[in-house]
Amino acid sequence: MPNGSVRFSKFIALAVLVAFFSVSLSGCASFRRKFVRQNKNKEVKEDFAPVLEPIEYKRVEVAPLEAYRSHYAMVKAYFSDAYAELAGRDPGEKRERYLIGQINAHIQGMAVLLAVDRRSEAQKMIALLDEAARELDKPSGLRRYDILKGALRKVEVLIRQKLKPDMVKEFIVAE
Repeated sequence: MPNGSVRFSKFIALAVLVAFFSVSLSGCASFRRKFVRQNKNKEVKEDFAPVLEPIEYKRVEVAPLEAYRSHYAMVKAYFSDAYAELAGRDPGEKRERYLIGQINAHIQGMAVLLAVDRRSEAQKMIALLDEAARELDKPSGLRRYDILKGALRKVEVLIRQKLKPDMVKEFIVAE
């Protein structure tokens, strides 16, 4: 056994010496040239700098009724997403907060388009949504999802009963 290990160690030492001499004889310049990053061309033509002229786009005018319908459609979509999120009972409430915030923002957008006498109904729904959002401020163990779902359903029913686009056509005003 010792003969085999001695031969193997001699072979390893010889291989290391051969590798060292071959690297030293081949020259370091070619080795360095292969692995050293070359400088990029420093000649940059700075005499020509294209200046693009800005293009003025026309603002897209949306009829108030169409804007109201768009907000209403988004509210319906966000309600369905919120119900799906609440059914999952994921402990992270960021998505739930986001969805309730989006519903709130779109109801506010609807309220802006309504006449003053109908705007108060939308403001009541916004207040109900804020109360529901306070349920998310509680720790996850104390949070009552049934109360949250009930408040969301109440707001959704009120929106469908009182703020449908076809029902409030005559109360929609241009800003």
